[in-house]
Amino acid sequence: MSTTRSTSATRAAPSGRASAALREPTAAVYESALALIGLLHRHGLTDARIAQATGIETGRMYEPDARLPLSQIERLWELAAEATRNPGVALQLHLHYPENKLHFVAHVGMRSRTLREALEHWRKYAPLLCEADDVDFIVEGSHARFLYTCRDPRYDSRWFAEHFLALAAWFGRSFTGQPLRPHAVRFMHPDPGCAQAYHQAFDGAPVTFLAHDNSLAFDARYLDLPVRTADSYLQHFLTQKADELKRRLEREAPVGNRVMFAISALIQRREEVTFERVSELLEQSPRKLRAVLEGEGRRFRELVDEVRRHAAARYLQWGLSVSQVAELLGFSEPSALQHAFRRWFQTSPGSFRAQLRAGHWSASEGAGPWPCRPSPDELVGEADRAR
Repeated sequence: MSTTRSTSATRAAPSGRASAALREPTAAVYESALALIGLLHRHGLTDARIAQATGIETGRMYEPDARLPLSQIERLWELAAEATRNPGVALQLHLHYPENKLHFVAHVGMRSRTLREALEHWRKYAPLLCEADDVDFIVEGSHARFLYTCRDPRYDSRWFAEHFLALAAWFGRSFTGQPLRPHAVRFMHPDPGCAQAYHQAFDGAPVTFLAHDNSLAFDARYLDLPVRTADSYLQHFLTQKADELKRRLEREAPVGNRVMFAISALIQRREEVTFERVSELLEQSPRKLRAVLEGEGRRFRELVDEVRRHAAARYLQWGLSVSQVAELLGFSEPSALQHAFRRWFQTSPGSFRAQLRAGHWSASEGAGPWPCRPSPDELVGEADRAR
């Protein structure tokens, strides 16, 4: 991966956000959200209480193509953690999946020849699970690393990172029949205080928090292990359908969102953020992409600024240092981030962090708690009393 940094975005003049809010990305309901709903039912929460806490009408969730906005899924994770009294629920949710009830992208992986091929398919089709998901793997000598990132910093959440890394370890074991023992696990969020859940999910591998990425390190030889359920005939038809759905999703997504996802991916990969590189990722000519983007009322540099603004707020909320945040977002030095922060929020990063802790800000500015909505604690309390 390139280690080049982009500093031009720090000089971008626009001080506000883009002209209008970008569309919220969606994620497939099957199977994670359905498993969470089932878990909540078993802990005494009714559909009405779930809808009150999350805005999700559960009766609409059983269509194969059903999708939900990410903010609702994030609230569903929060409610599940409160209802089960288990802050490690995202690390263990796959244990509650009904047998063979997996999203069909997982079935594409199950029909692959090797674990490497399964991960390549997951990387390609991750947007079918969630438009903002980005999964990847890299080989570093004798070690390999599986990485998860959320390409929309407005909805970056520990629930998604924990769930996907735990799924990767579980898939590795399930697909190959061999124990995938990680060497090390890294998360960008702070330690939520559930050491036993991490120990079980990752076979006792050391876990580092407030890291520069969400990743799972393992022996690179695992990549060449054969998948027990490989089936090239069935995979041919599954990938045809996956390609069709991916093209449809890309056609329906606003170009502003797709550009933002590409910007975020480049920043997280420590690559230079240029319009030409974004055009390359989106497989469009720069001239055509610029025309479509401007037709939506967007400017490229404003989108770069917006990605950085949301990511900086989220990372500071998690507890990363100003130096860490500056490096992650490609600023030339911490002082450049501090200058941008004053332009974004009219305050310093340190003051902003203090206001976050006091509850005066939402890191995603608008993706925070709903007004007049009962808290998960209140709803869980009602369920306990009902039992």
